[in-house]
Amino acid sequence: MYNPKKTVASILLISIILFSGCIEDTDTEIIDNLDNTSSGIEQDNFSLDSMVMVENLPSGYEYLGSPPINDYNEFSEQIIESKEGAYRDEDNFDVFLDIIELDSDSSATEFILNYKSQYEQLSTGDRFTNVNFNGHTGTRIKTYTYRAGNQLPKYQIIWNNGNIVFIVRSNSNLESSAMNLAIATGY
Repeated sequence: MYNPKKTVASILLISIILFSGCIEDTDTEIIDNLDNTSSGIEQDNFSLDSMVMVENLPSGYEYLGSPPINDYNEFSEQIIESKEGAYRDEDNFDVFLDIIELDSDSSATEFILNYKSQYEQLSTGDRFTNVNFNGHTGTRIKTYTYRAGNQLPKYQIIWNNGNIVFIVRSNSNLESSAMNLAIATGY
């Protein structure tokens, strides 16, 4: 039986694997990665607890705490640890920063593909859009929700830095709510 969702996911996975070898910039990885670890994140000060507490928050944002994290095991069996930071943006909407450590860079890439595969294509417009920030390319995910009888967009930003996956989810209908926190992570 033909399943278009699985076919699209398979084609996307194969394309990323084929193209990843063509676009890898190892010089940049070495320059950005002073301690020569695989993730580019300084291992001496590495802790997911400290990473979920963003130091330089955007104006109007506040850190609320670290609630129990969503279960992401359905997207990968290679998760080592995960943490969530809860924030409130300048418009008083909740924004969440989820950080997931996996056992390898390839597991992080696979996690992102599996995470994105839970979403179907939008009937109009693009659900996934590439965004560039902090020296990385991430993906903006657009979903829709109903609020007061109106259909409004909600945004997530997902990317990885080596074996660490970052997901910023906002309850705001403004893309900037998620994007501002994603940029503020510095990763």
